[in-house]
Amino acid sequence: MHSDLTVLVIDENAIRASIIEEGLREAGHLRVTVVHEVNGIARIIENLKPDVIIIDLENPNRDMMEHLFQLTRTVGRPIAMFVDRSDTASIEAAVDAGVSAYIVDGLKKERVKPILDMAVSRFNAFSRLQRELADARARWKTG
Repeated sequence: MHSDLTVLVIDENAIRASIIEEGLREAGHLRVTVVHEVNGIARIIENLKPDVIIIDLENPNRDMMEHLFQLTRTVGRPIAMFVDRSDTASIEAAVDAGVSAYIVDGLKKERVKPILDMAVSRFNAFSRLQRELADARARWKTG
């Protein structure tokens, strides 16, 4: 994967964020921005225009998850999400919101790059599929 990606890490826990940041930097990603506050994140994303977003939530509450899922539906970027605990409803909500990688209890520095690569690849594949579907619909309508 490209090491020149701009990566936004959203994590309220500075220690956990440093694990992700260190894993990214060791993998050659130098354009990493870490944000510890979820409030105002839409503006940060708009200004930074990251290529990839990594969200790390220790114990996400329902309101925080819903806020982040609303955000992820609109940003049009690959998103990898790390959580400590999960349930079926949270996983389904993440998939519906377009999260490209949803990792439960798997935050390790050496796993960050492969997860980031997989999230980008999955996002790109899904985007290609959507474009092909739109093209097929357009061809079908024009008959």
